[in-house]
Amino acid sequence: MNPTNRTVGVLIGLAVAATALGGLAPLTASAATARVTVGCYGPSCADKDPVDMACSTDAYTVDSASSALGTVELRYSPSCKANWARIYDASYGQAFWVESEHDYVQWHAKGATGYSDMVDGSGLARACIPPDTCTAWH
Repeated sequence: MNPTNRTVGVLIGLAVAATALGGLAPLTASAATARVTVGCYGPSCADKDPVDMACSTDAYTVDSASSALGTVELRYSPSCKANWARIYDASYGQAFWVESEHDYVQWHAKGATGYSDMVDGSGLARACIPPDTCTAWH
């Protein structure tokens, strides 16, 4: 390779690297400042869908309980301050519920899995499968 071709190759390589780095900088900056906007908080979440309200984005399972009818989980979203129940390994139509000190929501599985609407998460809550399989109060 003669000096002119080598110089052109180095310049092209630098341009490609600069373009790649320039493309990453905005992604990194926006990812660091991105926030999820939720549709409700605390009592205003009662009887609302956690996915529709974006509460499921930061949710985690607080506790779970299992029976021959399925496994129920108590879910909680810190950004929404709300709880709901999620069920799996269940039969279609299996009843389950979430209750708090303030609210109660019963739901039915629409397949082997499902989740309920939310209750206010400012107090203790639990999730249950009838007749008497429940998570602890959290």
